Amino acid sequence: MIQPVTSDRHNSGEVIMMDMSDVLYIQIEDGAVVFYCKEGRFYPLVPSLSMYHKHLESTGFHRLDRTNLVNMNRVKVFDEVRGVVYFEDDAKPSSMKATVAFMNISKLKKLIHSWIARNSQS
Repeated sequence: MIQPVTSDRHNSGEVIMMDMSDVLYIQIEDGAVVFYCKEGRFYPLVPSLSMYHKHLESTGFHRLDRTNLVNMNRVKVFDEVRGVVYFEDDAKPSSMKATVAFMNISKLKKLIHSWIARNSQS
């Protein structure tokens, strides 16, 4: 089994895909799970939007609302009135969508439209 880990407790370091067969033992230290290997100690990624945002922003994921991270490479339509982005050209009410925080719409509008233009070219 492969487990994503980092070398620091706060998951801010580089993500390493570790083969669990390399783990010598697992221990709890100060409330954190630690995997011990010959190469040292590693911490499993603790799922949170903040952690994913830090590691995925360079791949196109952006926080458009406090409850989401959106893969901007997949956004096709932005409905500024409803505050949502869609992932298909002919968006319908039943289409997959993600919210954009209303208080951030004016700040994010230019960024979202630039991603949509980029996505239309590919």
